[in-house]
Amino acid sequence: RQVRQAELARLSGDAAPQTTSDFEAAVLASPNSSYTWIRYMAWLLGLGESDKARAVAQRALDTIHFREEGEKFNVWVALLNLEAHFGGESPAAKEASLMAVFQKALPYCNQKKLYMALLGILDKGGFGELSATTLKTMCKKFSGSAKVWLRAMEAALKSPSTAGQGATEGVKPLMDRALAALPRRKHIKVITGAALLELRQGSPERGRGILEGVLRNYPKRLDLWSLYIDQEVKLGDTERTRALFERATSLPLGARKMKFLFKRWLEWEKGAGDDASVAHVKSRAMEFVERIKG
Repeated sequence: RQVRQAELARLSGDAAPQTTSDFEAAVLASPNSSYTWIRYMAWLLGLGESDKARAVAQRALDTIHFREEGEKFNVWVALLNLEAHFGGESPAAKEASLMAVFQKALPYCNQKKLYMALLGILDKGGFGELSATTLKTMCKKFSGSAKVWLRAMEAALKSPSTAGQGATEGVKPLMDRALAALPRRKHIKVITGAALLELRQGSPERGRGILEGVLRNYPKRLDLWSLYIDQEVKLGDTERTRALFERATSLPLGARKMKFLFKRWLEWEKGAGDDASVAHVKSRAMEFVERIKG
């Protein structure tokens, strides 16, 4: 029965490739599929054939149509991962092999995207020093990218000394540099991103300080209030959360925004508060309704 099922799967094309011939047939059938080429590479690596896996990667890059940029990019990243794990016996040899492939890939890829992929590989592979150097390069090369600056802030929280700052400074030095380099339209994105990093991975107090600062400049931004409230709810501080709802619903906001805030507050109090706190929210909401009616 198992033999018959295997034969049926093979004939229908559903069977996973298990031999060189199977993989060759698969890449012939789907020459532009990075998934198929990368599976071939992984199979060879599982057999200890790293050189053959490299050769398959090169074939993939030569074969995949030039317009299939995303598929080619996936193969380059797979090749970077290969070198990070099988590029040599020593960490130095792996670094050299990895960076040689990276430099080869740069002219053919979206450079920021490739740098970000490299950074992820370096972090997972424990290439701490090279990761820090790469991040510094990225901050200079892509100084107009909010995503790059936020990635640097995240790294600074994980390893302050590597980022060249004290443990008590948090993301602020990098945030200040980012704001000086970025266009104004990206400022709020970076500020709120920095605050979230502090709240989740660094110091909640520093994160609150950043959010308080941006709210002073944009007191009617409902998205900022909502983000701040979300984080306090996740941190589990009932009194701080309630105080934020009180502050937000005391602002001169439009009816739609106030309705949203009161609804959220009421739902939260039903789970975190008591009958008295629920009644208080309902009373505040009624006061607002009466006020706008005039």
